[in-house]
This record gives sequence, structure tokens and C-alpha cells, in this order.
Amino acid sequence: MSAYPSFPELSRAFALRQGEQTLDPTLRDNYENGMEATRARWTRNRRTFSMQLDYLLAEDKQLLDLFFNTTVSAGALPFTINDPRNLDSPQTYTVRFASLPKYTDAGWIGQDALGNTPGYRWNCSFEVREV
Repeated sequence: MSAYPSFPELSRAFALRQGEQTLDPTLRDNYENGMEATRARWTRNRRTFSMQLDYLLAEDKQLLDLFFNTTVSAGALPFTINDPRNLDSPQTYTVRFASLPKYTDAGWIGQDALGNTPGYRWNCSFEVREV
């Protein structure tokens, strides 16, 4: 069991447009003669993940806002999140928010075949960084 809270279960899964970037662990010092001294800032490779959630219900948006503002103290505290790209053997990462969740209006969606009620939906994007 993790000592950190988990990312909340929402009615929508992550979109398949995820991004991943390894953080540069190198410290560089430039000298006047053009030489450069380098050393590792840290020895572990850390990554930043770009996440996208599409067509969130109003309840999902409220849950995500509550998680961000209260549970992880506006991004100050770490949490765990499952990598949505590999469902056969999911990888869990301990992360912090690297950027605030950004919401865009996805428009009005009528009742669908799954029985979801009509209403406005939200798209949400944010970045998380491994701790």
C-alpha cells in the first residue's frame, strides 16, 4: 500500500495522446575559454508526463478540482498515478503536478447510448513529474 493518495477514478479514461519527456539531469558550467564542465545533478532518470482527459462530466471536474486543491494541496504533495498506455501490465508512478490542470469547454453533449445524461463536458490537460 502506498503512503501517497491515488489519482481519483473518473468516468472517463485518459486520452491516448499522452506525452513523455525525460528531464535533463546534467549541470553545465561554461568557462571563459569555451570549455564546459558537466556533472550529474541526480543519478535517477525522471520524466514529465503530459496527460489529457476528454469529455469530463461536471462531477469529474469537481472531483479533479477537489483532488488538486485539497488532497494534494494545489500540487505541493505527491500522489500515485497509473500509466494509461499499458493496461496489460500497468506501471504506477509517484508524481507531483508540474502544471495546473487546464480546462477547455468540450461543448454540449446529448444523451448517448451508454445512458450518460446530457450536459456540458470539459477537456482537461496537465503535466505530472516523477518525484
